[in-house]
Amino acid sequence: MSCLSWGCAGHPLAGESSSGDRGVVLPFPGGALVAVIDGLGHGKDACLASERAEQVLSGNPAGEVTELVKLCHTALRTTRGAVMSLASFDAERGTMTWLGVGNVEAILVRAEPGASAEAVAMRGGTIGYMLPPLHPRTLVVHPGDTLVLATDGIRHGFRDEVRAMREPQEIADAIVANWSKADDDAYAIVARYLGLVDATKIDIGGEADVAHVRIKTRDAAHGLGFAGPDVEAIATAVSEIVRNVVEHAHHGEVVLRRTRDRVGLAVVVRDRGPGIADIARALEDHFSTGRGLGCGLSGARRLVDKLEIDTQVGVGTVVTIEKWLR
Repeated sequence: MSCLSWGCAGHPLAGESSSGDRGVVLPFPGGALVAVIDGLGHGKDACLASERAEQVLSGNPAGEVTELVKLCHTALRTTRGAVMSLASFDAERGTMTWLGVGNVEAILVRAEPGASAEAVAMRGGTIGYMLPPLHPRTLVVHPGDTLVLATDGIRHGFRDEVRAMREPQEIADAIVANWSKADDDAYAIVARYLGLVDATKIDIGGEADVAHVRIKTRDAAHGLGFAGPDVEAIATAVSEIVRNVVEHAHHGEVVLRRTRDRVGLAVVVRDRGPGIADIARALEDHFSTGRGLGCGLSGARRLVDKLEIDTQVGVGTVVTIEKWLR
């Protein structure tokens, strides 16, 4: 199972049958490699350069990013060359190491509300012709952090397309639809970090799923060593939130995973419902709303150690809760 959920979108320059822009997502034991490659120019020669780089990466997805760039540089010497940004996720350590050569934009949008996005340092150069000094950077990543790689056929400024309640494929489609240039190939990959590979995802579609999620939450809590009262506390909190997804949004998903910073259980509940117009009121005791997750939030908050809400009216809501082992 991959530590990422991802989507991609792109198109060639109008009038061309092939694109020089392409990307790969390559899971390997304990992690995954993500890369976007832009063969110089457009058309068949650009496509050949990017295809060759893809072949190199596919043959060694667990390789160190600097070495992968060097291997691509050697393989592309007989082509017109390419630019590329790539990122290697280590799910066991909770890190991402990234590197860019040329102008493939790469940003990491944090799941934590209000956190600043980070960007790869784009250095001039061409893989296959002249490499700049290579200085990869390693970042700590948390479940829900979202990586976007986009070629220069995508205009700058697409950051606001990245929203927690959107699936990666939706984000990629929106970036290409709304930010593509008319005079170049265009391509984007969006990869959301899920955390350790033992994370469990459960789709929500009806009342029966409330009981199913409660059972899975109990199992996960028991597996981490929680005692009976704490198991019931987090199972009840999750059940209340999921029940409101069923009632108000009708469909959604739950992700169960271990917390990163301390031993505990984290549960992420995401829906595409009407959203919460007033979070403060929704967290008040005895408050109920038909506009999204609201009923049960105050009670759920008292049962867990951490509860965060990311919502947008008309788009959906993401509730993240954590219970810590003591």
